[in-house]
Amino acid sequence: MKSFIFLLLGLSITNLATDNSNFDFGKDQKKINNWVLISDNIMGGVSKSKLDYTENTMVLSGNISLDNFGGFSSVKTTFGKYDLSQYRGVKIKFKSKNQKFAFTLEDQKNWTLPNFKGNFYSDKYNIWEEKTIYFNDFKEYQVGEPTGKKLKDNSLKNIVRMGIITTEKKEGPFSIEIDYIEFIK
Repeated sequence: MKSFIFLLLGLSITNLATDNSNFDFGKDQKKINNWVLISDNIMGGVSKSKLDYTENTMVLSGNISLDNFGGFSSVKTTFGKYDLSQYRGVKIKFKSKNQKFAFTLEDQKNWTLPNFKGNFYSDKYNIWEEKTIYFNDFKEYQVGEPTGKKLKDNSLKNIVRMGIITTEKKEGPFSIEIDYIEFIK
């Protein structure tokens, strides 16, 4: 019940990121940036996920289950208006265990409509890395399935939400710790 209330509160807040070219995470209230946990539980899945903040990072972790057609966990910004058209991509400083991830962009609030994913992963175990994902490498997905299309330039002007999602549909534990997300010109 608590999680549901926090989700509703989080979804009612609007962020404007036109002047903010990065998210620097940590326990400080100025660093939390209203990100919310969304997992396959919203569709009947049974994966276990949690979102925590350390002094300087945001941590998404848990256990992915494929039962009940599940298989994902994500953290997303609350709905807002984000104009990313002046940027070429996104740089993420992170360390992870046991999963591949994608940075997601949505230009519509309806989850059944297409969104865009830029994949990233580490072949290192729990070591800090920086990965850059260029917007021209983002691919369009609809309800988790690729459409064969790419991110359109006009979509970057009208982003309503962004996030990080597990992408492998692989059962078992996962963890990603994120220091910062920065949009690059």
